[in-house]
Amino acid sequence: MSLLKRLWQRVARPTYFVGRDLEGNKYFEFPGTSNDFGRTKRTVKYRRNEDMWAYVANGKRLPVQWSAWLTHTRPNVPTIQELQADVARQQRVRMNAAILEARDQEERARVARIDAAPISPSHSSESYIESTEVRSHPSLAPEATSIPPPREPTSKAPDPWSKNRTASDEPEAWAPRARRRDDQ
Repeated sequence: MSLLKRLWQRVARPTYFVGRDLEGNKYFEFPGTSNDFGRTKRTVKYRRNEDMWAYVANGKRLPVQWSAWLTHTRPNVPTIQELQADVARQQRVRMNAAILEARDQEERARVARIDAAPISPSHSSESYIESTEVRSHPSLAPEATSIPPPREPTSKAPDPWSKNRTASDEPEAWAPRARRRDDQ
């Protein structure tokens, strides 16, 4: 490209610095050509030239706010405060994820201990699991360790699906009964 052509482009289409991100990358905007229907061009100049390859190879990522601005999804330039708040939010999310992962690991270890513990023949599996849960949970009172066995139901309802039932499969007749209204 000739020197005069480059000089003319600088005068005819000046490039405006609009901001930078927390990594030191600079963002520019310049007016588009007549073929672009007045849409501006937006570019990024990386802090160092070799940083471009880290971003292209997905080793690094531009902030989401700046990516949205570059693609004309976002009309306004993001502020430094907004970028800092987003970094703080990402750190909180990572910390909460680590806490949840630690809780999950503890729960897996507890379940593995319960599954690996030998079951004595004098206890049923349900009472053993309940008693180990009560012993492992410090907030439960010591008197809660004696769990009464479940009560048997006093009356059993007939099973409608049993083979030896007395009711027939024929439908029964139904007649509505008239009720008297007590006028008082």
